[in-house]
Amino acid sequence: MNRRRSLQLIAGAAGGLLLMRCGGRGRTFPVKVSGASADHGHRMRDAALPVTTRTEWTEVLVVGAGVAGLSTARALLRQGFTDVRVLDLEDRPGGNARSGRNALGAFPLGAHYLPVPDVSDVGLIELLQECGVITGFDDSGLPIYNEEHLCGDPHERLFHRGQWRSGLRPRSGLSLEEEKQFMRFEETVALLAERKGADGRWAFTIPLDNGSAAPDTADVRALDTLSFAIWLDEQRLTGDALRWYLDYCCLDDLGAPAAQVSAWAGLHYFAARRGHGANAEVGSVLTWPEGNDFLVQALLRPLGDKVRTGQLVRSVRQVGEEVQVVVQDLSTSEAVDVRCRNVVLAVPQFVAGRLLGDEHVHRSVGLQYAPWVVVNITLDRGPEERSGEAMAWDNVLFGEGSLGYVNACHQRLDRPPGLILTHYRALVGSTPKEARERAATVEAATWVEEAIAELERVHPDLRERIIEAEVAIWGHGMIVPTPGYIQGPLRARLAEPVADRIHFAHSDLSGISIFEEAFHHGLRAAREVLQQIRS
Repeated sequence: MNRRRSLQLIAGAAGGLLLMRCGGRGRTFPVKVSGASADHGHRMRDAALPVTTRTEWTEVLVVGAGVAGLSTARALLRQGFTDVRVLDLEDRPGGNARSGRNALGAFPLGAHYLPVPDVSDVGLIELLQECGVITGFDDSGLPIYNEEHLCGDPHERLFHRGQWRSGLRPRSGLSLEEEKQFMRFEETVALLAERKGADGRWAFTIPLDNGSAAPDTADVRALDTLSFAIWLDEQRLTGDALRWYLDYCCLDDLGAPAAQVSAWAGLHYFAARRGHGANAEVGSVLTWPEGNDFLVQALLRPLGDKVRTGQLVRSVRQVGEEVQVVVQDLSTSEAVDVRCRNVVLAVPQFVAGRLLGDEHVHRSVGLQYAPWVVVNITLDRGPEERSGEAMAWDNVLFGEGSLGYVNACHQRLDRPPGLILTHYRALVGSTPKEARERAATVEAATWVEEAIAELERVHPDLRERIIEAEVAIWGHGMIVPTPGYIQGPLRARLAEPVADRIHFAHSDLSGISIFEEAFHHGLRAAREVLQQIRS
């Protein structure tokens, strides 16, 4: 190990803290480990079913307090249905949209932005009104967005050919052929974005289940049968800069490079978004220092004490007209038999299968989930910059395997003396399972060092500025939309209720792990529950 890569762990401490010095340079600083608890999850898989001590009743039980589960509960409450309870394994709700906080301020531990939605997405527009992101509408009905929540300029920059340049699409030093390939790809995307079927629906849209199923868009749906990389090869879109850029985009939203995701999913990234507002152009995004935890808190607000954390659900079985759920409190180890009329499993399919027992344990066979590592690095002041554009909200280095970093202080009006840089890395390997095994075995200090080693290429004094770091490891951060899943029969089958009383809500039922998809699966599950109750 050379000086740059050497790590010295100075001391251990309780609560997942350790002290670290990188390469014998810079300060000694604390490193906190957060994210999903692998130990809690393994207890569900490995331990014997506990004996229950008492029985409780609730009309509807939602398992999972991520975006989909919270969306389900909120939708039920909005319909006047109040006998609902939400349980979550972790100590805080929000799933991979949770945030962290230190003396300098809040920062995302996972999902960190929401593209401005289309005005036709009534449910999401209403949520944004509730939490003050939308302040009104103009005479044409377009939303007026709170400028505090719209991502401010500079929005994004790319370090390419030794200089920071505005935007993430490489533009400098490209050959004539490379530039032509970029233009051909952009023209193709523009045509696909305008495609509508005979049913009047867009070929690409969000949520994706609102897309066209008409026969005249069958050619678009057929793109799901091959990988994005193969489709690009067929289109003779092979330039190095273009392929790096498209891999970056796939990793950003889909958790895997173009070779592993379907062509439909890869093109959906570019062709599905057309939302805008009175003061927001197409392509505008909403973001907050704490990332999408801002939206999680908006979903939580009306739920109050209906959400319980630290609850390990061990078994879900329908018996007659009831569903019996065994729940173990992680703080006391007490197990309770919860009886309910309907259950919503707002968890990934591999978790749902284990909860439902042997008959369903294979429901996630063939699904792949990408692991992620997010490293938040807190600095005492802004780091030294290489030449070019000033620091933006989103900052990416060309040619790196990571997603670069977000300036978590970008939206703050108080201009703190320091900065928090949130570095994202989707772990890729020959398979997501192998990447996940690496995530489980590598020490937190190694992830911090990898982020530092990358970023000091563009911020030479970074090591001298660090005062603390926090590492969030997401072993199953998002589902990977492999070829054949989104348009195939499995995805629709997984969303169907079991025995009319066990329902499902999670972004993996779309194949694309974004806020909007999770949110809308929650709304769909709530409609199913209400229909069952009223039938």
